[in-house]
Amino acid sequence: MASTSDLSSWTLEEDKRFEDCLVDSVGRWEEIAARLGTRSAAEVERRYDLLLKDLAAMEAGENELQAYPEGSKSVKRQTRKVRPWTEDEHRLFLEGLKKYKKGDWKSISRYVVLTRNPTQVASHAQKHFKRQEENQRKKRRSIFDSTN
Repeated sequence: MASTSDLSSWTLEEDKRFEDCLVDSVGRWEEIAARLGTRSAAEVERRYDLLLKDLAAMEAGENELQAYPEGSKSVKRQTRKVRPWTEDEHRLFLEGLKKYKKGDWKSISRYVVLTRNPTQVASHAQKHFKRQEENQRKKRRSIFDSTN
């Protein structure tokens, strides 16, 4: 069985790139090793096996989660710049909402608002419905409501 020192010999940057490769479904160890540029295919495969064993041990309650230093510069996630919705995108969103109904964000993004992914469409919808609800509350005020 591999020791914890085998796990710690990888830098945080190597770990992050390795995890990104796994998320991107880069499947063969040779491909991952090539993308890392610092490890062999055998080392990458051994790393994966160690991670699987650690995961099984954590799920069984045998190991505690490893604490990573907060604010580590080498592990920072890239954040994307927020791009506001255009009037055309919003108009298309409303058309998609009529056609595919509330909740089918995948279809709306795939067939109507082609410039946004399902998560972005869902987020936009959440804000849209919240604004509608707030506007409805404002319209329902009567002249007898206090203006405090």
